[in-house]
Amino acid sequence: MKLHILRSDQDPIENFKQVFVTTNEINLEDVSDNECETIIAPDVLDSFSVPNIAELINALLSKLRLKGEISIGGTDVRLFSKCTLNGELSVSEASNIVGQVESMTALPMIQDMLTNAGLRVLSSHLNGIHFEIKAKRG
Repeated sequence: MKLHILRSDQDPIENFKQVFVTTNEINLEDVSDNECETIIAPDVLDSFSVPNIAELINALLSKLRLKGEISIGGTDVRLFSKCTLNGELSVSEASNIVGQVESMTALPMIQDMLTNAGLRVLSSHLNGIHFEIKAKRG
């Protein structure tokens, strides 16, 4: 199975099962453990507060099969701060972003969580204030 984790304001990917997230909530009951060959969750971290991110990652990884790949991302607080300070983001743009996310994390923090869970990081990308990490289960 191919799984796409998204917010209600995002467009779904064809031929993927969609699971929608809300603030600090995801319902993965319809997905069996170890069933997913691919999980795409580009902005899922923005919908969870920092104390709940480890639980989210564990829930997603429980659905990932052996040799399966996950792509996960969110807003990087360091990049957000840098773009705000250097004027790439106006005060109103920064305020809008803060109002839309539950939390901001950082790429190294999530990479560590994935590697500590036994995954191998394949790639990581930064784009503006967002990051995405692609990892594979052994």
